[in-house]
Amino acid sequence: MAVFGKQRLGIDLGTANTVICIAGKGIVLRQPTLVAIDKESGAIEAYGKEAYRLQGRTSDSYEMIHPIQRGVIANMSVTKQLLAHFINQAINLSLSKPEIVISAPSNISKVERKAVIDAIRSLGVNRAMIVEEPFAAAIGAGMAIEEPRGKMVVDIGGGTTDIATLSYGEIVKSLTVESAGSAMNDAIKDAVRQDYHLIIGDYTAETLKIVMGNANYQEPEDQDHLIVSGQKMGAGVPARAKISAAMVAQAVNHGMVPIINGIKQVFEQTPPELAADIMETGIVLTGGSALLKRLPERIQAEIGVPTRLANLPLDSVALGTGRLFDELTRQSAVIEQKLRL
Repeated sequence: MAVFGKQRLGIDLGTANTVICIAGKGIVLRQPTLVAIDKESGAIEAYGKEAYRLQGRTSDSYEMIHPIQRGVIANMSVTKQLLAHFINQAINLSLSKPEIVISAPSNISKVERKAVIDAIRSLGVNRAMIVEEPFAAAIGAGMAIEEPRGKMVVDIGGGTTDIATLSYGEIVKSLTVESAGSAMNDAIKDAVRQDYHLIIGDYTAETLKIVMGNANYQEPEDQDHLIVSGQKMGAGVPARAKISAAMVAQAVNHGMVPIINGIKQVFEQTPPELAADIMETGIVLTGGSALLKRLPERIQAEIGVPTRLANLPLDSVALGTGRLFDELTRQSAVIEQKLRL
């Protein structure tokens, strides 16, 4: 794609990670949605991966900020700076005014929607549009949502899980559940502190979830374990503990239960005809936290509907936003026509 040509960016601005896709080119950036701020000056010292490397390894002079909390912008100023930094890594904003489609949770309010659009437009972009995350996820996963047959997508991210049924190219019913990867990590940290009297950080909790996390744990696996390091409670000195897979699975389950209940709730609200379709088309899982071991098995066992993982669950939302520029063009034409009336 030419440097001075029209750039079209799809952005998945997630609680845990930001993924950018260039239409016609694919994924060009995947970074943690995180910044490190100098407490004294208030200036941002590091973004994304660089900030992630500083977590727990620097003095008290730095503060780690997650500008997106549970799928919603919690710090607008930091979010704008982070977006500008990441977009400049993907393309050169000074040489191009891109068109951008950015994802948002399905329960985003009108005020929050306007704030996101204003933040994007303030960066000097040409046009911007917000799309609901489950809609983008379904498109990115290759689901034929334009068909009359009902489909269901469950996008499990870092801060929230978006569940939606779709038909005729529209979301029929949706729900955002405030339980996802971060909730599972928090539950693991709490369990390690309670059972082993060891304080661990987010990185270690994430490692335990990835290595031993299991959504459909089986008892014969109870010999699995992982030795981790942290701080001994009360003493503050370094310590180690042998963490069992059974404990990790139990902690992960605290985050899984609200997701399972959310899927059941969306099914209850879905018209019977579409629910019958989904029994045949199945549930598709997207999002980074959908990579949890045996998650499709667990959901299928609980819900009774065939469940599968998307081919590229980490990138489904970003890829979906990158395929929505025809819709952006259509909406812009409608808006321009209304302004002339």
